[in-house]
Amino acid sequence: MKSKEVDGEPRVIAPRLQLSCRLTISLTCLFTSFAAILMTINLSMAIVCMNKRSKQLNRTDEINSTNSSSGYFGLNSTCSDDLTTEKEMYLDKPAQGMLLGALYYGVVAVQLLVGWLCDKFGKYKLQMALGSSVLAIASFASPVILENAGVPYYFALRIVKGVAMSFALSSMLPMLTRWTTTQEQGLLMGIASAGIGLANSVTYPISGLLCQHGGWKAIFYFGGGCGMVASFLIVCLVYDGPAKHPRVDAEEKQYLLSFQFQSQTSKKRRVIPWAKMLRSVPVWSVVVTNFFFFAVVKGIVLNLPIFVRDVLDFTVTENGIFSAMPLIAALLLHLLIGPFFDYIRNHNKYTPTTVRKIFHVVGTLIPGALMFVSSQLSSEYKYFIISLITISYSLTEFAVMGGFGYAMIDLAPDFLGILQGINKTISLAPGFITPLIVSALTPHGSSEEWKHVFILFGALYVLSCLVFVTCGSAQQQSWGKAIKNDTVSALSDSSKPRNNFA
Repeated sequence: MKSKEVDGEPRVIAPRLQLSCRLTISLTCLFTSFAAILMTINLSMAIVCMNKRSKQLNRTDEINSTNSSSGYFGLNSTCSDDLTTEKEMYLDKPAQGMLLGALYYGVVAVQLLVGWLCDKFGKYKLQMALGSSVLAIASFASPVILENAGVPYYFALRIVKGVAMSFALSSMLPMLTRWTTTQEQGLLMGIASAGIGLANSVTYPISGLLCQHGGWKAIFYFGGGCGMVASFLIVCLVYDGPAKHPRVDAEEKQYLLSFQFQSQTSKKRRVIPWAKMLRSVPVWSVVVTNFFFFAVVKGIVLNLPIFVRDVLDFTVTENGIFSAMPLIAALLLHLLIGPFFDYIRNHNKYTPTTVRKIFHVVGTLIPGALMFVSSQLSSEYKYFIISLITISYSLTEFAVMGGFGYAMIDLAPDFLGILQGINKTISLAPGFITPLIVSALTPHGSSEEWKHVFILFGALYVLSCLVFVTCGSAQQQSWGKAIKNDTVSALSDSSKPRNNFA
């Protein structure tokens, strides 16, 4: 390995990134996360599509009845042929909130299990492939379940999709710690997680086009196809670590292994400091912060198309485009903030905790203020409202990429799987709570009702800012490095009194 001096200290030079295995795996994770998110959030536009077509069918029935009484049979057949090729579907507000949130019952239920499996056994590739495959199959089955079985059975299917998404995505971060170093962490993890932002950006416009030309079923079929491609890529390209990859370059392998905190062979003999984890203030600051933060961002992602339809009165195609604008802006900023964070941290001008808190304030306090402003604007300023939402949502990437988002890696890199399991078990609960609250606050979809939603979002942003700024940390904890059982036994034996007469 090559090295150079930086500020008088030797630093290992990273091998070429282009065509490297670590970049290939990051890009595979990008597409996998893209497919997983697309297959789970496309329900929002499917609801808009099926409810829109249901209204068209109702209007068609009225026209048909009028024309039938007047003797215009030709117009009757023309209208019905185009619009009745699909079975009529309509989901009311309570059903919408229940189905949008159902996913997170499954997500929350298995987070701790997935984290424990990752830290105990590894097998990241197996978990990712199984999760992506089940998601794809469930997406293909969604139209059949909705049409023939009804909402309760589709609610159960959404829970299964949540479980599958947990296995597909939650095993990524522990695996990526084996394929990244502190020098490239922001860049490579930013690339890997960019699939989430990419899916959030393009799902709505793509779904709008699919709705217009293929109907609401096509939205689910497209997602299922992406899931099957992701599963194929995982099987062919992903490996649990550099030591297990058959095609990794020797220099790249040596570089990555030199940064590993611990050999993979010692996983089964780790002593997990459960008590210290659960008593750690920095750990709980991340969990609580993520709870409030996730409630807002997921609330925006899931409900923005419905808000645009209810208040701003755009067409379905326009809805898809304008709903995607905040997500596209966030994706662009996402790709820039990771390297920017690496640049600042590697120059050691500020402590990691200070850097993360500065990024976090920018990514939460400013968006919160913009949410309060948006709540006071009427629908006459609909383009200005979309602009404010776009700016506020995109700025949240400062908190995700440089703030609290990856703080768990700094606190305890050897127990990242379990910590992420604890974190997501609690902090992802708003995924099924927020849609129910938003549906309850907007029973009629009026502008006045949606104002209360935006005020709530602004308050949650401010709370997420205060918690991490006051209690958060990016300092590695004393218990953050794994200790082997045999080491503990040796220490225990050395503390026992010896029989000098033996």
